[in-house]
Amino acid sequence: MKIARKQTLTLLVVSGLGVSLLTACPDPTPYLPPTQLNFQFPALNDTADVKVAAVAYLGDSVNVVGQGYLTGPGTATLSLWGDTLKTLAADPRCTTPFLTGEAADKREVTVTPNTARTCNVYFLVFRDANRDGRPTAEEELYNTHDLYSFASEAFSYRFVSPDGRSTETGTRTAGWSLVRHLVLQPSATPDRYLVTMNSVPQADEALTLRMHEPTDYFTSQGLTGGRK
Repeated sequence: MKIARKQTLTLLVVSGLGVSLLTACPDPTPYLPPTQLNFQFPALNDTADVKVAAVAYLGDSVNVVGQGYLTGPGTATLSLWGDTLKTLAADPRCTTPFLTGEAADKREVTVTPNTARTCNVYFLVFRDANRDGRPTAEEELYNTHDLYSFASEAFSYRFVSPDGRSTETGTRTAGWSLVRHLVLQPSATPDRYLVTMNSVPQADEALTLRMHEPTDYFTSQGLTGGRK
């Protein structure tokens, strides 16, 4: 009888442990849907090894965080996966204070609130000549000054370019958003530019992003009294 009682006790302990393990299992990780972005750029006669890539700066290294594919002459699509964006936002090499990151070396900087931190994803089209999947400056064909950006909190900012010719203002929403680049050259102030970088509503992320040959960020594609 003593043996039988010992076996029964052992079974009860194991059974209880099993119930404890089952109740301690964490909930499944929620699905994070991808963000799909569409691009348009000058059509290429030769599309061999041409790719569209999303890149992020992690400290001193450039990391490819997404690759798209051509959908037609001068068009492409790319998906940023939710898990990838979550990882980037949590990486202190990417998400850094706006004041010492994007606003570094600028003049007359104001950021409200000044505790905001950002992580940016940039886009380019390149010809992968060595087929390693990693774009280089020599392989780059087109890019865009629009970007996909994470902000630790909603904020607004203003600064002046290092050469004093351009004034940039912007607002970012908390979390990830598409940020549109716009440059105006007022006719009343020749050789002076107004740059805006604002988060767009989520519904507008489906709009096509236009890519172009590498140009100056603060003065690119200027038209007197008009848009860039």
